[in-house]
Amino acid sequence: MSYLHVEQPMTSDEFLQWQALQEEAHELIDGHPRPLPPRDSAFFRLLVNLTSVIQAASGEESPWAACLGAEPVIATRLDVVQPDVFFARSDECLSPAFACTFPSATPGIADAMRLGALRRINTMQELLIVDRGTRRVSVERRNASGGWTATHHEAGGEVRLDFQGIAFPVAAVFAGLDQPDVRLTLEEFCAWEDLQRRRHEFFHGQILAMTGARLDHGTACMNLAASLHQHLRGSPCRVFSENAAVLNPIGTYFYPDVVVTCERISGHQRWMLAPILVIEVLSVSTQRFDRTEKAQAYFRIPSLREYVLVDHVRRRIDLHRRESDGRWSRHPSIGDAPLHLESLDLTIPAEVIYERIAASNQAAA
Repeated sequence: MSYLHVEQPMTSDEFLQWQALQEEAHELIDGHPRPLPPRDSAFFRLLVNLTSVIQAASGEESPWAACLGAEPVIATRLDVVQPDVFFARSDECLSPAFACTFPSATPGIADAMRLGALRRINTMQELLIVDRGTRRVSVERRNASGGWTATHHEAGGEVRLDFQGIAFPVAAVFAGLDQPDVRLTLEEFCAWEDLQRRRHEFFHGQILAMTGARLDHGTACMNLAASLHQHLRGSPCRVFSENAAVLNPIGTYFYPDVVVTCERISGHQRWMLAPILVIEVLSVSTQRFDRTEKAQAYFRIPSLREYVLVDHVRRRIDLHRRESDGRWSRHPSIGDAPLHLESLDLTIPAEVIYERIAASNQAAA
């Protein structure tokens, strides 16, 4: 049954269980799931502009972390929202006090309903609303009676926030929107990412916030990385798991679950250019992207020899290998079949890959 087409309201707990099985992200507004609004290039430009000016005004020692809308926030029993960007005192970002939202170019009822749900988050004290159509920034503050009051700041003015007592010019929020191509460049993203406490990926102008994975996902990553690390001892190649980025100058920046490179890199680098092996352990929310757009982006990295997709729930592996003529071939395996990596002359048994992964997951095919 799809809750998108029923009248019976869904609770926040029911919604979170339902959302865990969906490929696309949703919010729960007044008990009804709604897809997240589409995001265009101008949205990501505004997002980087705004977070950058707020972080610069806050200073490096600020305890507040910027969280892009990847983690759901329970507002009420019938509301679960993913604010476009919000600030909280911990990296968990569960209790935001200040949030920013970017309505669509022509705001409608969906934007108004979203804003209403944001106001219902009991820890929320201040909301900043960026209207790209009018080039106006509005600030709403919760008053002593629990209601909200608003101030509006036009182009040429200055925004003042109770949040950390900071101020910044309205013009800084809309910088770059008048240029012919408003898409963020890879260089702009990397400069922004260096200042963030949370990890993000980049795909041709779009910023993808990374979310926490389930424990079995992490176990599969560790099993694979440990096997690779043992095999590569004494060689110039190194294996990294989840915290090392792969940068492709064509315009992508990804954090693979497991990656092997033989290039010379320093310990201060945050990214590499020449991986030979990339492994992604699939999850419900990312598997379509991992199999399509992300795969095609990886295939364009000249050094890459193998791209592996591991479905630890169904115990299925799809290995993509670059052949001698440059074409990519696909080699699927199921169940107890081992993973053979020609790029490293290594075979990893299935029992090693799936070691300590819950039996209930293995039976869930």
